[in-house]
Amino acid sequence: MALPAKKYPPRPFPRQQVESVLFDWWAQQEEDLRRLGDPFQELRSRTGTVFDVLPLISSQQAVEVVLVLEPIVGYEIPESVVKKGGYHSCDELVEHLVENLMALEAMR
Repeated sequence: MALPAKKYPPRPFPRQQVESVLFDWWAQQEEDLRRLGDPFQELRSRTGTVFDVLPLISSQQAVEVVLVLEPIVGYEIPESVVKKGGYHSCDELVEHLVENLMALEAMR
């Protein structure tokens, strides 16, 4: 008769490390945008245009950071954790992704 498999307590969610990676990634994205220049800058100066509602980081760009987070959390993260439409600020990205990742972690 075999002994029951040893159960290990779940690893705590690495929130600080995830947040740090997200903040660093956002800063790098902003730096890259500054370096490249904004082709719509002239149009953004007018008020009431479609450029007023465009997010700084699109949802497609945000999927890139999910790939960076996978080794930290230790599993494949579905793209569905990313907000459709993108993010207007770093705080919005961090809050949304951390909340979704913690919910995902709770279901594991």
